[in-house]
Amino acid sequence: MEPLLKEKTILITGGTSQLGQSFVRKALEQGAKVFFTYFRNKDFAEQLQKLGAKGYPCDLANINSIHEFVAVFRKDAEQLDVLIHNAAMTADTTIEKMSEQEWDAVMKVNLKAPFYLTKQLLPLLFKVTPSKVFMVVSRAGLSGLYGAANYAASKGGLIAMAKTLAKELGRKKVLVNAVNPGFMCSGMTVHVPDKVLQKNIEESPLKTFSGPEEVAGFLVYLSSGLMRQVTGQVFHFESRPI
Repeated sequence: MEPLLKEKTILITGGTSQLGQSFVRKALEQGAKVFFTYFRNKDFAEQLQKLGAKGYPCDLANINSIHEFVAVFRKDAEQLDVLIHNAAMTADTTIEKMSEQEWDAVMKVNLKAPFYLTKQLLPLLFKVTPSKVFMVVSRAGLSGLYGAANYAASKGGLIAMAKTLAKELGRKKVLVNAVNPGFMCSGMTVHVPDKVLQKNIEESPLKTFSGPEEVAGFLVYLSSGLMRQVTGQVFHFESRPI
């Protein structure tokens, strides 16, 4: 059987996160040419590069860093089949204690960077029919999350952006969708209090969480040629109803 992602060029931000690493590995196995950004995890980035991916250090909170990355990337890639906005950050606290800096930092990485990167990479996306953009979002963007108004707002904004860009870019054959991994065991949930973890397990019909490997496999499928006419959707990788 031919690899699902044969000859496809894919860029994923946050490539050294648990989901990012899982996707990079699976995409390489399926024949894709994979590029990724990372912030501080140089060791993980080197491991992925040894497998055949190409990584770029980039501070997504800094517009100049993004601009420098885009300039280099557009020299390395002639076209772009799939763009996945996976990178995210948190600065959790209640609104009473949240500083303006904490609000702005999360918004820059989680919402402004996807806007700017998508805009700057449109010329490469327009060279492929269809090309795809995925926003990795969160249940928090739909139902809120106590002590994380900035994170929830940023993910809600990504969902709205995905639906809007689907309308704007459909005529250019760019499919734009969002993927909600659900409550996933990852580096972002490792510090979540036990009582919160237990509450999520109790509310889950399957009594479990989603995992990076399975979510990455779903992203591989969505990135493949098997999905060519779906846009403006939010795919919920959830074990409980929204």
